[in-house]
Amino acid sequence: MYRSAYEMLGGNKDDVHSVSDSLMLIRNGLPVEVLEKGTSILGVTKAEYARMIGVNLRSLQRKQKDKDATLSPTSSEHALMLTDLVKQADEYFGERDATLRWLNRPSIAFGKESPLSVCDTVTGIGLVIEEINKLKYGFTA
Repeated sequence: MYRSAYEMLGGNKDDVHSVSDSLMLIRNGLPVEVLEKGTSILGVTKAEYARMIGVNLRSLQRKQKDKDATLSPTSSEHALMLTDLVKQADEYFGERDATLRWLNRPSIAFGKESPLSVCDTVTGIGLVIEEINKLKYGFTA
């Protein structure tokens, strides 16, 4: 389910073969090191990324000192969903720079906000993925 997203965040894709593997990965929590990968994937600051995945940046920075520390299941799932969204957008736009431009450009579909600005909620991520699918299949987005 999140095999490619997990690999993009620095994990071993061979650890995720099924939906149950994805669920176990989420429930156990991703390592806090995904903060670094996640910020570079989305082209945002650590503070912005922490806000998007629902984590207090200072708490996350304290956790980074412990090499075995993990994110909460909710934050882990959010990080995987955001990364999967970028993967889908990359497939449509063909390159990360174009993806990031689209994610940061205000859009009428999101009330004149950027797609990335609504990605702090699961509903927002779903709406952005829906817009990407509209683009992929020729609907006006």
